[in-house]
Amino acid sequence: MKRILSLVLVAILAAVLCAGAFAEEKILKVGMEGTCAPYTYHDDSGALTGFEVDVATAIGEKIGYEIEFVEGAWDSLFPALDAGTIDVIMNQVTITEERQESYDFSVPYIYTRPIVIVAADNADINSFEDLAGRKAAEGLTSNYNALAQSYGAEIVGQDVFALALELVKSGEADAAVNDELTYAYWQVTTGDFDSTRIAAESEEATSSAVVLLKGRDELRDAISAAIEELLADGAITAISEKYFNIDVSQN
Repeated sequence: MKRILSLVLVAILAAVLCAGAFAEEKILKVGMEGTCAPYTYHDDSGALTGFEVDVATAIGEKIGYEIEFVEGAWDSLFPALDAGTIDVIMNQVTITEERQESYDFSVPYIYTRPIVIVAADNADINSFEDLAGRKAAEGLTSNYNALAQSYGAEIVGQDVFALALELVKSGEADAAVNDELTYAYWQVTTGDFDSTRIAAESEEATSSAVVLLKGRDELRDAISAAIEELLADGAITAISEKYFNIDVSQN
């Protein structure tokens, strides 16, 4: 009798444990700034929203994960990924050869072109080459920082795009290198079309994707497959048009 009772208890315990395993929710921690509209920002109610927030949510639904957004300054996102406190970064991260040496990327979901932005009355900068010896307002670890430095610019650290343009407008910086979509959105939302201008545009588009630690191949492949499905069924196009009025997911 005791043996039968023990077997019954073991069976019940196994059932409970199995039920708990199946009920366990898979969570994907997504790191982003939450300060760069329309990619990731807070709306008037204070809720986190934006193009990449919606894309991340759609990816989570495809791969069966609940998305947990973890906000932080740009310079803290890669250290957080390295430390394992977040699983991926979705923050308009451009795919570069240097980053690919240390991290893995999904397939791209954003394409844009770098531009040089100057004050409207600045007649001295009209190309990327003209950045040599000039001050550029950039995030200290952004790819636009690296691009500006490659043309000889002196960097004035500023992670927030709107504040970088304030430095340009005030003359504390001569220029800001960033992407055309962010600049266009800033103009529309601020109504400021006159204080700055595009001094130069790159002929080559850059692409952005989800960033992961190397070795997480299964997760990377699942995210890439989800993005490809969302591109094929038009979901990312619809999200893009919601925030940009154009499709930023196509090269």
